[in-house]
Amino acid sequence: MDSDLLLVLVVVTAVAFDLMNGFHDGCNAVSTVIYTKALKPRTAIFMSACFNFIGPFLGIKVAQTIGGVIDFSEASGNLMAKLVIAALLGAFLWDLLTWLWGLPVSSSHALVGGLLGAGMVALGSAGVNWHKVVLVMASLLLSPILGMTVGGLLMLASRRILKAINLDIERADGFYRKMQIFSSAFVSFTHGSNDATKVMGIITLFLAARYGWDELHVPIWVILLCAGAMAIGTYLSVMSFRLIRTLGEGITKLHPVHGFSAETGAAMIIFTASRLGLPVSTTHVVTSSVTGTGMASGLRSVGWRTFRDILLAWVVTLPFCAVAAAVSYYILSLFIK
Repeated sequence: MDSDLLLVLVVVTAVAFDLMNGFHDGCNAVSTVIYTKALKPRTAIFMSACFNFIGPFLGIKVAQTIGGVIDFSEASGNLMAKLVIAALLGAFLWDLLTWLWGLPVSSSHALVGGLLGAGMVALGSAGVNWHKVVLVMASLLLSPILGMTVGGLLMLASRRILKAINLDIERADGFYRKMQIFSSAFVSFTHGSNDATKVMGIITLFLAARYGWDELHVPIWVILLCAGAMAIGTYLSVMSFRLIRTLGEGITKLHPVHGFSAETGAAMIIFTASRLGLPVSTTHVVTSSVTGTGMASGLRSVGWRTFRDILLAWVVTLPFCAVAAAVSYYILSLFIK
């Protein structure tokens, strides 16, 4: 198949996944700010889309980490095209299914699963840089624990401050609603800085194999394309409240102080990870941080049935996407030689 046509196919598939990622994950930054009535839904999502566009310009370290999962040095352009398209298709399918089920899952986790499944079929175990996989998986697994911890600690600190000044949560709502506007924008910015750059890494994998690059570097047109697709996908999430309801209602009863604590804790972790080049799941971190704020009010304040369903979806994400990507690779091999 013509190499220019392959480039178009790779870019179109990557943009489709980036749009779905924004559409699927757009609720992460706005679910709490909407349910605490700090902002109206359309205003919150428009703000989130703008900051998602700005976020990828923070740096490309995450893109280089994700691209480094696969050894592209011996791969041809055609083979790498099949690999990255299959990885994206496997992750896209999982995002679509979990959106229909109303479950917040990790698009990052899905993308890594897709890369592993397609990479193993295309290149064998030797074609996977396992030290990078360990680094990616460690950051994906540890970040929710940190999210729950930091969210809970911020909530406890807020409670102590309110108690010290003799102000109950209900009376403090007005102040925290205003603060949530800033914390929600911070989450949106960090989401763009981490999630959009992962897709940049996927496109760059193909470009590196096609042009014989020795190392990964992300062209400016790839940054602009992925940032724009993420922003548009986020804005389109205004059409669906499936995941917003899960995060806003299902995990714990939210006051503005809960929303501010969860968003601030999550954003701090994601920002740090982006600066270090570590891919993390915004969904995992935000969901865990919301859970942590609920736990700060007592274990009975958490909707454990909803959290159980979310946790089960997290566990299934990687193997499902790996298998879906492997099957997609075999099908693509029938048409791309």
